[in-house]
Amino acid sequence: VLQMAMSSPSSLKSPISRQTKLPTLSVKAKEAEYRQVKGYVMENCQLVERVLYEKVKDDGKPHFPKSQTFHLCARLEDCAADILEKCISADGRFFETEYEERLRDLDVVVVKCDTMLQYINLSFKKGYISGDQCHYWAEMVRPVKQKAFNWRRNDGTRAAALREAKAAQELAQMAQMAQQIAEAMQRSP
Repeated sequence: VLQMAMSSPSSLKSPISRQTKLPTLSVKAKEAEYRQVKGYVMENCQLVERVLYEKVKDDGKPHFPKSQTFHLCARLEDCAADILEKCISADGRFFETEYEERLRDLDVVVVKCDTMLQYINLSFKKGYISGDQCHYWAEMVRPVKQKAFNWRRNDGTRAAALREAKAAQELAQMAQMAQQIAEAMQRSP
């Protein structure tokens, strides 16, 4: 069979014949678009109204301006990194002995999620992102916040039970010490 295939290449039919042309993808480069914006410019110590041109991105969606890319975007990234870091930190703590530190880490996660949602809303209000982007980003943060909040609430309940048990144990210990002191005083003349 191998020899037949080698001897007669025309007998083998390839799925793509030589006459069939594959469709070519033509990528049309989008021209940069500009829109007119009226702005005030300082000239000779006076504000003068000028027509300025603002570049619109190729996809037509609003984007963070370069001046904000390193500030607001960096804050969003920092919040996301802090959320991840504190979740890992809280998960790594042994609950029976480090429940206070774990609750503090979870509090930070919930606060950072709120902060991140506020940054997203601020970006939308300033027009840096569209309503769809705002909704999408917020929907990415909300489940994390909800899970962290539920985790904090459940651990808070468990921590309250541990605190009560510890307080009861300390009270019993103090009562036992008081009883021993009272017995010692009765024995001494």
